[in-house]
Amino acid sequence: MRLALFAVLQALRLARREADGAAQDPARLRWAALGIVSALQGALVAALSGYETATIDAVQNPSQPERLAPVAFLLRRARSAGFLNAPERVELSGSRQRALERVIDVRNAAVHALSVEIPETLVRDMRVATALIEHMVLQAPAFDPAPVRVVSALIADELKALEGVLREMPAD
Repeated sequence: MRLALFAVLQALRLARREADGAAQDPARLRWAALGIVSALQGALVAALSGYETATIDAVQNPSQPERLAPVAFLLRRARSAGFLNAPERVELSGSRQRALERVIDVRNAAVHALSVEIPETLVRDMRVATALIEHMVLQAPAFDPAPVRVVSALIADELKALEGVLREMPAD
């Protein structure tokens, strides 16, 4: 869980740097999406492995057990009462789910060097993702926050800085 939180921190730093640079080069939003999706994956892993009763199965990719499950799969698990209890369980409306899917699509296109048109809603969609990260890591962590106070504080700072950058960008 601690490593997952460090991954969240590093991914948020990437997202903030790339979002900040997108003012001069809008294509950098693809790399901001990569950072946000990576941070989301880390936050999901931290949440799903946070309970003392959690097992590696909660975060494994069923088809490739040596790898982490993809974000969409982790997200389904985080929405399930079989993995997380309220208030840690993720609750998403259909519009928020579609927003996350659009960010993931942009991330996948960037990673696989595919040409993709950046949706007009991407900045707003990334805000949905950062709010979800904040929920899982800071507002309702499924793990004991005491041993990870420092990294949690650093994540809070990065989220605040990234949200500031995103607020400065046109949202639609």
